[in-house]
Amino acid sequence: MLPGMRTAAFLSFLLVFSCGGDGNDTQTTGGTGDGTAGGSEDELGFDDDWGDDEAPVVESHHGAIESIGISGPDTPWAEMSHEDREWYMVGKVLPIMKEVFGEHDAERWSPASYGCQTCHGADGADVEYAMPAANQYRVPQPGTPAWENMERIFPDMVTFMRDRVTPTMGTLLGIENYTCNHCHPSAG
Repeated sequence: MLPGMRTAAFLSFLLVFSCGGDGNDTQTTGGTGDGTAGGSEDELGFDDDWGDDEAPVVESHHGAIESIGISGPDTPWAEMSHEDREWYMVGKVLPIMKEVFGEHDAERWSPASYGCQTCHGADGADVEYAMPAANQYRVPQPGTPAWENMERIFPDMVTFMRDRVTPTMGTLLGIENYTCNHCHPSAG
């Protein structure tokens, strides 16, 4: 795909997912009721110059998981260029993980507060988004007394990370045996 086409495709993707709201939005621009606009541009009231202050509103009743699915990349992560990884993270991983974390704790990980910095830290760009990120909780090795203490103190979080986050990220990145330490520094 040519760079200009990739940009256009990504912007179209963002329009669909960022304007769609949280799935409870009931605004519409008219249309067929099946999520498609229906009709020609003239029938929908759009003109060619887009110079007016009104942009179309896109209605979506689907979250990222339902819309784009949890699957691995077409090209193995290790073989992707930096640019391809960035597009993949922004276009697929971020919206899905934002939904996963929001479903677990919408107050702590609201859509407005969840972004690249959530996992990569405020200095993510400075360190080229290297993982594991220094800003993340240091996770002890499984089977150690420190791990057992972490499970005792944070049972819900450990379960959520083990059962939902780690397998989802592993699938999205196409990495088998994805562990806590792919994202979190080791405590020992």
